[in-house]
Amino acid sequence: MIRLINNSFILFLLSLFVFTSANAQNLERDWCTDRQKIKIISYNIMDGFSNGADKDRIARFTAWVKEQSPDVLALNELCGFTEAKLKELAAGYGHPYAAIVKENGYPVGLTSKTPIQVIDRKIDGYGHGLLHCKVLNMDFLVTHLNPSDRLKRKKEADNIVNYITDNRLTDCLLMGDMNAHSPFDASWTDEHLENYAVISTFMAASLHDICYMFTADAQRYSYPTRILVSSPKGEALRCQQERIDFIFVTDSLRPNCVDAEIYNGSDTDYLSDHYPVGISMFIPKE
Repeated sequence: MIRLINNSFILFLLSLFVFTSANAQNLERDWCTDRQKIKIISYNIMDGFSNGADKDRIARFTAWVKEQSPDVLALNELCGFTEAKLKELAAGYGHPYAAIVKENGYPVGLTSKTPIQVIDRKIDGYGHGLLHCKVLNMDFLVTHLNPSDRLKRKKEADNIVNYITDNRLTDCLLMGDMNAHSPFDASWTDEHLENYAVISTFMAASLHDICYMFTADAQRYSYPTRILVSSPKGEALRCQQERIDFIFVTDSLRPNCVDAEIYNGSDTDYLSDHYPVGISMFIPKE
C-alpha cells in the first residue's frame, strides 16, 4: 500500500511538472516586457448588412466585435456604406478610426483603435478595390478578389504582389475574401484544383498564411455559414465548407504571429455568410 501511494504521488508530481512547464512556456511566449499583443480580424459582412437595413444583424455584429476587441478590423462588402457611416458603425465597438476604399459597389474598409493613415485607394485592376493603410507602423492591405472570374482573380493577385514589391512593403499584412482555395487545404478541396492559383501566387511571394499555421484542419473553413446552409452540421455540411478568407503576413512579421482563429462557432453562424478570421501577434510597445 505504501509503495502504491508513493508511486501515485510520484506520478502526480510528474504530471504537475509537465503541466507547470507547459504553462510556463505559454506564459513565456505571451509575456514580453518590450512588446504588446494585438488582435487583427478580417470579416466579409455580407452585402453591408443588407445595405445597412438589417439593424438586428448590425447590433449582433457590434456586440460580437466589442466582445472580441480586435485592435484592427478589416471589412469586406461594405455595401451602402460611406466613410462617415463606417465611422459611425466602428464607434459602436470602440474603434474611433475608419477608412473605406470607395463608396459604391462592394467596398472594403478598415477600422482601428489607433490612428489610420490612408496610403492609397486602388480601384482599377483590383476588382472590389485594394485599400492600403498604415496602422501601428505596419502596412495593411485589404482586398476582395473577383468572385466569378478566376482569370481576373489571378490577375488581381499578380497586381497585389507587384504592388507589394514595387512599394517595398516589408512589414505588411494582406487580408480579405480571396474567393480562392489554398493548396494546403487540398485534402478536402481536390475538386477545386483550378482555384489554387491565387493563393499559390501569394505563397510564392513569401506571404505566409497564418490561419493555416495555427488552425486544425477540421476547423479550417470560413464559408458558408448557417445563413446559407439549412442542413444540420455534419458530413453533408462538411462537404460544402471552404476556406476562402485569409490573412497573410510578410517574412518580417511571421515570427511575431503567435495565434490564429477562424471564428466558425455558433455565435457567428447568422451574422454573415462568411465567418471572420483573425490572428494575434506581437508588436513593439509604443
